[in-house]
Amino acid sequence: MPRGPAPQKNKRRTNADAIPKTQLPAGGRKGRPPKVPEAYNLRKAGKAWWRWAWGTPQACGWDPGALYVLARRAQLEDDLALQDSPFESTDFAALLGRDEDEVTRELAFVVGRLASMAGGRNPILREMRELDKVLGLTPKGLIDLRWEIVKNDEAKPEKASAPQTPAAKKAADRKDRLRLVS
Repeated sequence: MPRGPAPQKNKRRTNADAIPKTQLPAGGRKGRPPKVPEAYNLRKAGKAWWRWAWGTPQACGWDPGALYVLARRAQLEDDLALQDSPFESTDFAALLGRDEDEVTRELAFVVGRLASMAGGRNPILREMRELDKVLGLTPKGLIDLRWEIVKNDEAKPEKASAPQTPAAKKAADRKDRLRLVS
């Protein structure tokens, strides 16, 4: 059954959104990623994710408050890598030649992280999905944040037009009639 003509892209809707979308450049954020907050000690997988995330188009929409959420998400990458291969990420042979305090700290870190992840892989993956949505890294997250990824030359913030009440329209019509030059 035919559904009618396809919608016209540039036609203005009568029920247009009151809140404009934020347009993000498809080329992503340029420049170096910011420093990881001191409260987070990222390892190899976390650092790689951190660099990747700050190059995405969504990084253009993150505010400074998102820094800790991003660091937590990067730390989850480390947790997942550690859980998949807990002893491959730590070179115990290299630890033998080090200072005893340094070895103790490294072992305490590995054991502590493994103990905190004792629930298994699924809770980590669930939290990763939730943070990805909050950060706009999923299609649903982009919609919820009202973000739109566009070609770099098209990225301009959309102007917000406040919905007019009948009284406001009437006042605007009166003003237009009173003007000498339209």
